[in-house]
Amino acid sequence: MIRSATMINRVAWRSMMSLQKAPRAVTSSHQGSQKHGSSSQQPFRPVSQHPSQQASQQPLQQVSQLPQEFSPLPWVDFAAPGPAKMAGNPLKVTFLCDSFNGLSQRLYLELTSRGHHVTVHEDARGEAMTRAVEADRPDLVLCPFQTRRVPAGLYNNPARPVLIVHPGIPGDRGPSSIDWALKEGATEWGVTVLQADDEMDAGDIWATCKFPVNRQAAKSSLYSKEVTQAAVLSVLKAIDAWDQGVPPTPLDYGHPDVCGELKRKLTAADRQVDWAQPAEDVARAVRACDSQPGALGGLRVAVQGHLQKREFVLFGACVEGDPDMVRRLKKEQAYDVIPGDVIGRRNGAVLVACGKDTAAWISHLKASPKKSSLKLPATSILPSGDVTALPITPCEPLPYGARPKTFQDVWTTRQDGVCYVHFDFYNGAMSTDQCRRLEQVLLSVDKYPDCSVVVLMGGYNFFSNGIHLNVIENSECAATESWANITAIDDVVKAIFRMRSKVTVAALQGNAGAGGVMMALAADQVWSHAGVVLNPHYRKMALFGSEYWTYSLPRRVGNPAAEELTNGLQPLLATEARDIGMIDDVIGYNAEELNAQIRLKCLRLQADSREILRGKKSSASSLWTTLENHRRKELANMQQCFNNNVYHDLRQKFVYH
Repeated sequence: MIRSATMINRVAWRSMMSLQKAPRAVTSSHQGSQKHGSSSQQPFRPVSQHPSQQASQQPLQQVSQLPQEFSPLPWVDFAAPGPAKMAGNPLKVTFLCDSFNGLSQRLYLELTSRGHHVTVHEDARGEAMTRAVEADRPDLVLCPFQTRRVPAGLYNNPARPVLIVHPGIPGDRGPSSIDWALKEGATEWGVTVLQADDEMDAGDIWATCKFPVNRQAAKSSLYSKEVTQAAVLSVLKAIDAWDQGVPPTPLDYGHPDVCGELKRKLTAADRQVDWAQPAEDVARAVRACDSQPGALGGLRVAVQGHLQKREFVLFGACVEGDPDMVRRLKKEQAYDVIPGDVIGRRNGAVLVACGKDTAAWISHLKASPKKSSLKLPATSILPSGDVTALPITPCEPLPYGARPKTFQDVWTTRQDGVCYVHFDFYNGAMSTDQCRRLEQVLLSVDKYPDCSVVVLMGGYNFFSNGIHLNVIENSECAATESWANITAIDDVVKAIFRMRSKVTVAALQGNAGAGGVMMALAADQVWSHAGVVLNPHYRKMALFGSEYWTYSLPRRVGNPAAEELTNGLQPLLATEARDIGMIDDVIGYNAEELNAQIRLKCLRLQADSREILRGKKSSASSLWTTLENHRRKELANMQQCFNNNVYHDLRQKFVYH
């Protein structure tokens, strides 16, 4: 129940806000892609120009250039320790979002874990939003991922704010926020929680949080990591401000800390790759549009001696770090290589010549920007060409903490008797081929005599999300490929169980879903950081599930909880998973904090390895029969699912969304 005194403050804020609605120089740069939480539901207006342009057209705006005192913006420290779980007054919150995506799930879980009651409405449009809010009667409305216009009747209600989570710095406006930030090489970006307003992204600021952009991140990676963390911090501060009756700060482009500007939507021309540029510039252009909507570029490939060129949508860029190999490959071609020519291939990716004797790997392609076109491993889209295969040995360990300087989705590092196995698959999906390659690496690692601990690192963005639905959809027979994929991922899990002479750890740097969660549970220890969201269920795809989950999950949480987790179809915070015994430890607030502590924790684990291994060896004789029984029953259920049209309909809806 909201206290009346607080309500007086809130109404006073609304009255003050209405008095401040005088014309202002609204010039911002909102660089948030429509697929990544852009608050582009409010329309552009002709007055929304850069402040310098407005000054020449509206003399009254010159007053903002005079020396004046500014209230500080409601900043949140991105590097601060994880926010406490203590809540103020429990509030009723309505979510309006295009879809219940990763950021929306994280915010939902963070709020409910603090005692707030959250109702989620997906894909609501127009008056459906109004009806949903009127039915919920919430204290406030939050739009964590909303690209559609919110009806004015909702955000003009003086008793209830409508908060927009905008992936941009203060003053930033427009529907392609993160895209522009990465395309232009921004070294700092942020998230701002705004009051919904008549003009897009121009509302008063409830909270804002900046973070450094100091890694070669794709848009989807920045969104799922830094943007999501900043959004959590900013939303919690905004809700606390509302609950305490603290008014938001009006957007003022004269404020020295308001550095954003209005940016137009990224066009097809903006997304066009110039292969004549150095590979790093090409990769940056692709990363700025990945995973949606994708960069655009023509690729030329030799097919039976004839050169063919086609336009594609590009994803998964990686700079090749061996210039000598690039020069050698160009000389080996039977034609004069120009930028945009495909000169190599590896594990589904293609190597493309760029300017200045550089080259970039492209892991995935779409044949066209249309929704009917699937995003697939590049060699599945390109015509079978006379392209040199460039194999690589994933078991050859790199120095601890190093990443490959080429395209390599499976690699290992070793130090102090600990082997770290990385499998960084695009969007966490694991195809049959990827599972087979990962299985072979695990079998090889199991033979390392000087290794007592094996850490499954997954990828930075995702640990794993299970089978590869896009590859299945593209196959000649979806049921056959589904079967091949599920048995292949089961073999990966079996390889983890087979490590009876080593302590196994699953370290979740990113989110995990479905079979990816269950694969992690096969390890002796499961560690995560507090920012990870788990989706331990299969039923949204009408699948029973495999990966030995009927053994691993009940063993950790008990049968009743296992049933609830797999049937409830709800996301789960890593901290909640730890509290019910599903995982063993939560280390740090993000992937960086986890990685900073994991080496020392592994060394401590080695001290207990004899006792752990003694227990594993004593149970080995009965374990294999038990595991085989679980696998057989799971796969019998999965075979029925694969022959059911419901699964195929849901899969098609998912991959073509």
